[in-house]
Amino acid sequence: MKYSSLVTLGLLACGALGTGASAATVPAAVPAPVVTRYANATIVEQPDAQSPLVGTELFIPAGLDRQRPQQSGLAALVAEAILETPVGAGGQPLRAAVAANGGSVGYTVDGRDVRFYLEGLKSGYASTLLPLVRDALAKPDFSAPALDRARAELDKKIGQNERVALTVGIEMLDGAFFPNSGAGLPEYGIPETLIAQDSQAAQTFFAANYRRDRTVVSVVGDASAVNADDYRRLLDVLPPGSSSPVRIAAAVLRGSSRQLVTHRDVPAPWLIAQYPAPALGSADFGPMLVLTAFLQRTLADVSELPTVATKSFVDQGVGALYNFDQRPANVVVYVDGGLGDPSRTFGTAMTVVNVLGAAKLQGNIDEMKALAAGQFVNGATTLEDRAWLAGVFAMQNSSPDYLNRAVAAIGETSAADLQRVARKYLGSPTVAFVLPRAAPSSI
Repeated sequence: MKYSSLVTLGLLACGALGTGASAATVPAAVPAPVVTRYANATIVEQPDAQSPLVGTELFIPAGLDRQRPQQSGLAALVAEAILETPVGAGGQPLRAAVAANGGSVGYTVDGRDVRFYLEGLKSGYASTLLPLVRDALAKPDFSAPALDRARAELDKKIGQNERVALTVGIEMLDGAFFPNSGAGLPEYGIPETLIAQDSQAAQTFFAANYRRDRTVVSVVGDASAVNADDYRRLLDVLPPGSSSPVRIAAAVLRGSSRQLVTHRDVPAPWLIAQYPAPALGSADFGPMLVLTAFLQRTLADVSELPTVATKSFVDQGVGALYNFDQRPANVVVYVDGGLGDPSRTFGTAMTVVNVLGAAKLQGNIDEMKALAAGQFVNGATTLEDRAWLAGVFAMQNSSPDYLNRAVAAIGETSAADLQRVARKYLGSPTVAFVLPRAAPSSI
């Protein structure tokens, strides 16, 4: 899923700092990332001598917004074909060759970028794993048989997503939230448009969009295992230049409240609401982190789900996501109607959001701030999360020091800021209902 690496705000993270901890505290052992500029690209390094693994996130501006609707899925098809490209002396597909050398490689297609993530043991990382990725990017296989294999993989992923109500709802909302851009297209496309993408289409897309300018390489791991020169060689396989998003003419939904409805093979109805949100570099960024954390906790409380934090964000049933990596950013609130009476559950959830913008917030908000800071720190634990966050901050801000910047923004938040930001952003949602195919008549 394209939000698999989002900072998912859940109750478990409260324990990362403790409810009484200072919201301006960052673990002292975590050094700030180091930035190197190279040929209109950016290399971000987070040295971690204690890690036996190295993780690299490669952001290439070749995402969903480079497609037209009739090309939906082409960005994913190209990325999938790259993983299927024969590399090395044995001619194995990239994915298999990396696995045979003790690593893993995958991709995510976002609104703006396609992100390849490579992880492996630091021994042999620079000498073996990175060259395999370079080989695939230098000469990808877009032959008809390769694309057939890639399409088969994408069809499986599309089928899996169709059975996840939250994924369906977010894709619907993104389609309305990005009306003049392909950024709202489904990550893997749809079978009807995928089947029309041939070798020429894949090669044209790759040549136009897999360019070096504005590309970001974000690496976490032992600095002795790999260095900036290794990543310069990786970037050198991409030709200089850049591409631009495709502009799409589309009618904009208007009104104070917008509703989208679809039916899927899901056991219970879901409500997913999407609100505009401040950009990462905005002064409203910290307050929105706090508001999202508060929404997550409050929704869990009113739904009587004290163990919600032990589950993934898809399985939690209720929650809030602040997608600050998207442009424009947004906040998503979601509720599984199977938790009780759907009408009551949905109504309670929307009331919680509305109250934030209408009620006057009083008293000490230190606990809310500590909760938000703890959740952010807890969401930056895996190598992939850390590489992703540093890359996102580097692309949208001058500093990739995500921990210090986010926790400082939270610490500077006041009750008045929360009130102002809630009123500014949480007032006009677009709402998606994902209903069972035999939906109850009361919904």
